[in-house]
Amino acid sequence: MFARIKKEIILLLGIGFAAAVIFGPLWWRPVSPCVLGDFAARSQAQIPQALKDVYFDAQQIQFGFGSAAIGHWQGLGDAVISSGVAWVRNTNMQSPKYYTVVNNRYFQSNALLYFPRERAPDSRWQVAQTTSLPQLWDALTQKYANGVLFAGYVQLKPLQLMAIARPPIDNHGILKNAPYYYTHPLESFRDVWVYVVGVTPGSAATDRSDRSWLAAMFSSGSGRHARNQGLMYGLLLKSAPSDLQAPPKREQVINVGQLVADSTIVAGELKLYSIMRAGSCDSSIRVN
Repeated sequence: MFARIKKEIILLLGIGFAAAVIFGPLWWRPVSPCVLGDFAARSQAQIPQALKDVYFDAQQIQFGFGSAAIGHWQGLGDAVISSGVAWVRNTNMQSPKYYTVVNNRYFQSNALLYFPRERAPDSRWQVAQTTSLPQLWDALTQKYANGVLFAGYVQLKPLQLMAIARPPIDNHGILKNAPYYYTHPLESFRDVWVYVVGVTPGSAATDRSDRSWLAAMFSSGSGRHARNQGLMYGLLLKSAPSDLQAPPKREQVINVGQLVADSTIVAGELKLYSIMRAGSCDSSIRVN
């Protein structure tokens, strides 16, 4: 009798806690995912004063994307982080590695969206039939009203990739000055594998006070964003990965950039992480 009552009490407490998390005030809900820096500042090509001399450790990050610099802010460019390594399209025009991919464990950033290490996905999406990126956005938007982050390998036919070619650090807003930042033509590929990370805003409004980071993220790109469309960045690979569950190897990666919506997914798998309440949790990845 006592054991049965004890089980019922535990069950009720569990249900009560879950309800509090789901329906309670925002500060009660767990942070998921982490937002580093300020996407509004990034869209205005600014570096927050508090981050100018701060370095971060990619080894504490499972995956993420945004802007990052390796070595110097003059190289700040589009970035993807995967399993402890930051990959950046270098925008330093004085560097011999200008507009190619550079990587390192340590990096600087003015805006990054990421998930910490060892957090299991909420679900997975596997390619059952050829799917265009707009079709993927629609499917994820319908299933995840509050938005969803994703990461994984996909095979694309074709792929078009673009990236910022100048460092957004001089207070010239990216959206208003897109021709200044996107000086290189789209890179086109007929059949390639890409490790992708991205986000869809969901059907929930992005102009809510707790969604300012999301609204700023979608206004900081090339101006191509449409209703219900997501953002997807990727690491272009030399060949198909041998293990869809393993992170990309350094020797596999050719380049990094933002995927354009004309691409079609023909194979692969994505791990999905629902957005609950994004927030700052960068103290665990700060180096100084």
